[in-house]
Amino acid sequence: MELDIRLNIFRDSGMLSEKNYNKVLQVIRYFDEVKNIRLVEENSSMFITHLCSSLERIDKNEPVNDVDMEILEALKLEENYKEAINVVKDLKEFLGEIPKEEVNFLVMHICALLRQE
Repeated sequence: MELDIRLNIFRDSGMLSEKNYNKVLQVIRYFDEVKNIRLVEENSSMFITHLCSSLERIDKNEPVNDVDMEILEALKLEENYKEAINVVKDLKEFLGEIPKEEVNFLVMHICALLRQE
């Protein structure tokens, strides 16, 4: 399944609002245009799926448990950790404010994405 198909299924099934669908498309464009990373199913399906869920939780003001402390500490040792933090800061410009717990999960996914490049 390609990312556009995944996103259309989420949107068409009501799991992703039109507003958040457009935000996810902006994230995909950001990675392509700014980071020169083409997001496809193989390298980013988990990241995009989590982002979709995260945006919907934020809109509904639903809480999420934070990343396990051991995982978070290991994440901070990743060579791409600081870059992932900066990516999230960039993304906030068009995603809006993101709770700390959601940021930690996004950073985790972005570190994994950057590790593949």
